[in-house]
Amino acid sequence: MLKTLMLAVLFTVVGNPNADEMRNVIGNAASSPQQGFKVHISVDMEGLAGVVDSSHTSSAGRNYAAARDQMIAEANAAIAAAFEAGASEVVVIDSHGDKTNLQPEKLDRRATLISGGPRPLGMMGGIDESFDAAVFIGYHASASTMDATLDHTYTGQLKHVWINNHELGEAGLNAGVAGQFGVPVVFVSGDLAVTEEVEALIPAVEGVAVKEAIGQTSAHLLHPKESLERIATGVQAGLVRRAETPPLTFEWPVTLRIEVADAGQADQVMFVPGMERVGARIVEYVAPDFVSAYRMSRLVRLLAR
Repeated sequence: MLKTLMLAVLFTVVGNPNADEMRNVIGNAASSPQQGFKVHISVDMEGLAGVVDSSHTSSAGRNYAAARDQMIAEANAAIAAAFEAGASEVVVIDSHGDKTNLQPEKLDRRATLISGGPRPLGMMGGIDESFDAAVFIGYHASASTMDATLDHTYTGQLKHVWINNHELGEAGLNAGVAGQFGVPVVFVSGDLAVTEEVEALIPAVEGVAVKEAIGQTSAHLLHPKESLERIATGVQAGLVRRAETPPLTFEWPVTLRIEVADAGQADQVMFVPGMERVGARIVEYVAPDFVSAYRMSRLVRLLAR
């Protein structure tokens, strides 16, 4: 992952910045000479600054309100950075849980929001060839990752997901969807484990680790405001360098392999035409392209309950 130089970015507000205040987050940082590009920003929750367990990520949790405020703050930091870098359009995707966590009235008004579900492309809702870059905010590592905060892939029922024998988590799967449309992922934030995971797939990506896991529900945290500054700086740097970051692509047809939590779940998945059983808990499906494989992985998620 390319190291990001810290720019002189100062926050003067108390508490979480609102959308208008976030417009000045970048200060006088240099912007891209190329103007008028379109950015897709997918925002999850487990990888946000300060988030360590389900009390933050569940709407019934005692810390959910604070995590929700941080989700807006990090989204707004990314939006402000995108426009400072020269973007003409930014679309934000609520990518956590039921996908209704981001409060529209608190989002930077220059961006539009995709909220709610279900969506065929899940966390990459709205992505198509018209976008020039994708940004991942608040992401987490794939299921069964050691030293990762709240690691999982979709749910706790999917233990491993492979595409063409490459193990991928949500970040890699989402990057592959963007890649089919020719869109590079230029930035990722979350815990150290996910930034390293994405770096291994996309060496040119800009990444910001806002925490380092001590265990699955414990982490060494950056201050939330420090995280906002680093995210803003990193997003801008990634977008300025977007032409140097290739889209993540895979050969077609695509072989999807998934290990679920128990044999009964694999039994359920076998109702899908074309699905093959290759182990007690492992199923396999050959799809014509990556997006088709991605959509099948989401169907397996629904069946493996």
